[in-house]
Amino acid sequence: WYQRRVRKFQTFQHYFKRINLSMEGTQTQTEQEQPTHNSSNDMASIKAYLFQDPKTSLMNLARVFVAVNGLLFGITSFFNQAMAYAAFNRLIVAFGFASLLRLSQRIGSTGPTDMSWASIKQYLMSTVLEDSAHYVLFAFNFSGYKPTTIVGMVPTLYCIMQSSSFLLNMLKDCNGSTWVSLKGQLGKVKENQQKLLRVVASGEIFIMPLVILQLFTGQSGSILTPLVYYQFLMLRYMSRRNPYVRNAFTELRMATVQLVYKPACPGIIRNIVMKVIAFIERLSPMAYQQTS
Repeated sequence: WYQRRVRKFQTFQHYFKRINLSMEGTQTQTEQEQPTHNSSNDMASIKAYLFQDPKTSLMNLARVFVAVNGLLFGITSFFNQAMAYAAFNRLIVAFGFASLLRLSQRIGSTGPTDMSWASIKQYLMSTVLEDSAHYVLFAFNFSGYKPTTIVGMVPTLYCIMQSSSFLLNMLKDCNGSTWVSLKGQLGKVKENQQKLLRVVASGEIFIMPLVILQLFTGQSGSILTPLVYYQFLMLRYMSRRNPYVRNAFTELRMATVQLVYKPACPGIIRNIVMKVIAFIERLSPMAYQQTS
């Protein structure tokens, strides 16, 4: 009986050993069939892409820096005001730097055709109408300003949106799991670009009453802040490449008029709101004419 038990045990042991060897062989074959991913290839691809156009790469890396500090500002503003203040200042300075680089790309190295006043005026006007020049003015106006959520939100969202295409192209040949996940998130940002532009435009409009309120409460620091921002908002309204601020003004006006003309709205409130709307329309720049 004992010998039969031993032989039976040896039979089972041999059987399980054969199964184990078969599983190991299958696993080895699968590993050989799957291509191995080398992270060094990803880094080499990223490095090569960055050095193709160093100026554009520097500009977009500055935008990424703005986005990172914008997120850091939003998080630290709840529990560490010193870190939030530092992140806000870095955000504004980096945003101004990225806008200056973009402005230099837009206007190029060519100056006025001659030294006549008409040629210089034309060159300055074309420079001022560039969107990047508007954001240089924005960064200059809020440099050293008291950290405010909506002021930090505008450059953060703008830089996230503008840098998404650059990052997608940079990571095109990267196949690591981390890069694939990041490309998926950047793809969603690119798909919702129109919505982000509308949010940014609405934020730029709502900053105006905020800086006026902060001026009267002693938080603005200078009367120049709302005056300079008014010029910025007029330039955004007249933007040749970005109609979203004009569209946002129109949508806000229509929504407000529709609201105050409801029967439940008191007449005195309706009259005040309509007078405010008329005053804002008088402050707006001349009717915009589309140029080819």
